[in-house]
Amino acid sequence: MSEISYRLRKIDLVEFNEYHAKMNGGYGKSITRHRLIWPGLVVLFAMYVVLASKDTEMGMYILTGAFVWSLGVPAYIKKKFHEHIVEEMSQETVNEAIGDYQLKVTKLGLLESTESGEKLIRWKKILKLEKSRHHVYLYLGEAAALIIPKETITDDNGFKVFYSDLITALKKQNADKA
Repeated sequence: MSEISYRLRKIDLVEFNEYHAKMNGGYGKSITRHRLIWPGLVVLFAMYVVLASKDTEMGMYILTGAFVWSLGVPAYIKKKFHEHIVEEMSQETVNEAIGDYQLKVTKLGLLESTESGEKLIRWKKILKLEKSRHHVYLYLGEAAALIIPKETITDDNGFKVFYSDLITALKKQNADKA
């Protein structure tokens, strides 16, 4: 069966927490509101000012404010969220999680090898698989996942085969459940 090797870093832990919050909580809605909705309302206000008072200069200032808002406020929220995550993670937890990993697809599950030993993760323990631009997340619980950072995988071609085998095994497991 196929296998991959990769390195998990602290930034990957932070990005997982952000991804999970974006997909499952108010954080993602807040980012969307400040990136699209509030600036959109400000743009409508700018159009009203220009049409009602013919003051195009004021309209341009308001439009510039909407543009700055759509970039600045979400960046500020993201920065504060990252700081909060880093504060909440203990150094001991981070040290246990980061390092070199090797995952191998087997008939029984994923065989995870780290410096501290090997562990078999049975297929039924993997609740869902999500793929983002930079990571693959294998959820083992509501907010716990096996994090695979794509950029630290040692063999890109090996990842394609591994991912294909992983999808096939998970589909087989889901078919057996039904």
